[in-house]
Amino acid sequence: MTGVAAGNITPMSFLVQTTTADNKYQLASGTSVPIVGISGKGTRYPPYATLDDGYIAVAGENFQIFMPPDREAELQLGGTVAAGDLLTSDGSGFGITTTTTAQQIGARALQAGVSGQIITVYPMFGPYS
Repeated sequence: MTGVAAGNITPMSFLVQTTTADNKYQLASGTSVPIVGISGKGTRYPPYATLDDGYIAVAGENFQIFMPPDREAELQLGGTVAAGDLLTSDGSGFGITTTTTAQQIGARALQAGVSGQIITVYPMFGPYS
C-alpha cells in the first residue's frame, strides 16, 4: 500500500494514521496509539553524504507501507527482542517488546535482534491481548 507522509518518516519504522487527514501517516511515538503499518525500506535519495537525509519520505511525499495482509516486513529495533515476541513502538517508531496489556501491538518478531538491528517481522495490529 502507499500512503502520504504527514512528517519525516524513517524507513522500517512503525506508523500511526493522522487524525487530521485521510491516508496520511506519521511515525509512531509510543505504545498507546494504535499502530497501522510499517514504513518500507530505503531512502528517498541515493546513499550519498550530501543527498541522503535518512528518510523514506517527508511531509506530502508518497511512500510504501506494509500492513496486513502483507506477511512480512523489515523493522528496525529499539531494544532487544526474541523471536516470537509481540512488538510495539518506542518513542522513535522502532520495535520493542510489549510489556503490558495497555500497549498496542504492531508486529510479531520472526527473528531475534538487538537495538539498531533490522529484523523480519509479521505485521499484526491491535491492542495487546
